[in-house]
Amino acid sequence: MSTSDLLTAEFADRDDAVLLHVRGEIDMGTAPALREHLEAAVTRGPADAPVLLDLTKVGFLASAGLALLVEYHTRCRDSGRSLRVLTDGGAVLRAIQVSSLDNVLEVHPSIEAALTEH
Repeated sequence: MSTSDLLTAEFADRDDAVLLHVRGEIDMGTAPALREHLEAAVTRGPADAPVLLDLTKVGFLASAGLALLVEYHTRCRDSGRSLRVLTDGGAVLRAIQVSSLDNVLEVHPSIEAALTEH
């Protein structure tokens, strides 16, 4: 299985946010691909539009992925944007909570919640 079989990502056009849907597993092998997509996300759309990272279809999130979330949370914040992580539970939310990153990252259960809770 290639890295592209383990992780796919695609943008969905929105006027109010940059939305990146990710599907698969995020670990040391797939983190570089996710980094490329996040890099594209932070340079896409209006400069003040939030970046919504939809991880609802991700089944596994390892420490390499958590580190990327923190890195891009900081990059977005420093440039006047926000990174909002979408997860409806499961392994992704557990990984974020176990690492106490739910105290750092903006985590929301849906696109609607991410856009209305601000």
